[in-house]
Amino acid sequence: MIKVYTDAGSNLFPSLLKEKNWDIKVMPMTLRIDDKDLLCYSDDIDVPHISHDFYEDLDSGKKKVTTSLVNPDTFLKAFEEDIKAGNEIICFTMAKGISGTYQSACIAADEINEEHGKKVVYVVNSATASFGEGLQAVRALKLIEQGMSLEELGNNCQEFAFKVRSEFTVGDVSSLIHTGRVTKTLASIAKILNLKVMLYGSNESKIEFSGKVHGRKLAISTLAKTCLKHIVNPDDQTVYIAHCDAYEDASKLKEHLIAGGVKNVEIYWYDLITGTHVGKGTIALFYVGENRDMK
Repeated sequence: MIKVYTDAGSNLFPSLLKEKNWDIKVMPMTLRIDDKDLLCYSDDIDVPHISHDFYEDLDSGKKKVTTSLVNPDTFLKAFEEDIKAGNEIICFTMAKGISGTYQSACIAADEINEEHGKKVVYVVNSATASFGEGLQAVRALKLIEQGMSLEELGNNCQEFAFKVRSEFTVGDVSSLIHTGRVTKTLASIAKILNLKVMLYGSNESKIEFSGKVHGRKLAISTLAKTCLKHIVNPDDQTVYIAHCDAYEDASKLKEHLIAGGVKNVEIYWYDLITGTHVGKGTIALFYVGENRDMK
């Protein structure tokens, strides 16, 4: 049997996995808030309650927040347990351009594959994060049911990754300063002119600018228009919206998409691991297109 793995940056909370009956193992990641560690995601985390308080604190700058990747040893121990049970593994990680978790998984996989003399663990660079990563893992479950071999599955999923589109806008452009994506000067100008930046997951597995618009309302409609332009099979796929304490705006985005012909749209809190780096007010949507081109 092929087991599906992903990491805590996939937006696949324990409650969601149980609700959907998705057999996916999510590798935990640690969120440090001041001097307290939070394991994302343990079963006892109340996602809505913790998320609301977390994004409020993050926005105010009251607390210092850092995240940690999954180290190779943690992957190795988890992989070995399933391999010893006679399983094979496909593992999806956050984009290698934004996290070292992909490299950690590859180190562990290489050790196990070398030991067995063949590939029993296949690591996929999701080239995105949040539900962009999560939906790839969910899709793999369906392909496994169809009887694909590990090699076929891995090759298929790695190619498919670059059809998964992720586009978003942030609440406050200042939240991107610490990531190096904007300067303090640019952030100040954006605030004065009420400019909202539009971003997307690129073919280089990085977060890049796609443009800027005046005001939040236009940012939301721009996200919808971009999705409606590039989505394939809008009748037969789920578009995921993730938000950082911005449910009302996420609901407006959903309304635009439904009006445009998308049948299935689901809204969830943005996972805390990747949400840390985009900040309160962020709205993101994830779906499948032909490619990641923004033209």
